[in-house]
Amino acid sequence: MSHTRSSRNWLLPLYAAFILLYLLLPLIIVIPMSFSDTSYLAFPPKGLTWHWYGEFFNSAGWMSAMYRSLYVATMSAIVATIVGTLSSLVLARSRRRWSIMMRWLFLGPQVVPVIILALGVLLLFTRLELYGSYTGIIIAHSTLALPFVITATIGVLQQTGESMEKTARVLGASPFKAFWYVTLPCIAPSVFAAFVFAFFVSFDELVISLFVMAQNETLPMRIWADVRQDLSPVVAVVATLLIIATALVLVPIELLRRKSARAAGLTPE
Repeated sequence: MSHTRSSRNWLLPLYAAFILLYLLLPLIIVIPMSFSDTSYLAFPPKGLTWHWYGEFFNSAGWMSAMYRSLYVATMSAIVATIVGTLSSLVLARSRRRWSIMMRWLFLGPQVVPVIILALGVLLLFTRLELYGSYTGIIIAHSTLALPFVITATIGVLQQTGESMEKTARVLGASPFKAFWYVTLPCIAPSVFAAFVFAFFVSFDELVISLFVMAQNETLPMRIWADVRQDLSPVVAVVATLLIIATALVLVPIELLRRKSARAAGLTPE
């Protein structure tokens, strides 16, 4: 019995370590390739150089694609965060049956295959004359990011409950002031985390951008074109920079969210 129990004790950590290695292996491979001194992707790299980093930052095409992606992702994240947080507030406070149905409907963009969503968006935007416009891609990306915002915020809204907000209302605060000064500070870490997730969902999105952005290349579109035509180490440079940026942003946010949840007496999810 003790032998079986000890086997289970090391099998689970071994399995977790294997899965973690499997997930991190592509990242471990991509980063060294960004320093390769060859004109093509090679692993292991035959030499080390910073040349391809200079090539990326000095390229007008890569820089314009990056700035375009940053703008679209920021605006999409703002729209998705505002709409998603207000929707979560309504859904969390409602006890009616329709709220359950609405939750499933809000998850639609996450459930439906992206290629089908992209085709529908293309047909709709062509009729509305939004094809190739920033307004169109921001609407599409914010819709795609909306389920992530709702998922990130609705749980903490349900945990905080309505008691503090009702107390503020009893003391004379208006509904807006009760939300702004009581509810929002409690959920602020989760809202900010939702904003960051929405930003990266938009920044990383390729399929819908290919369908509706025409010649206005975003960074994923530029990467896709380079992979199909050139396959130079610049692609590995972009991937490496995105990996570093994601780690620098998401890890502190998750630690802050957990710390805030513990300080508020909530169980971090």
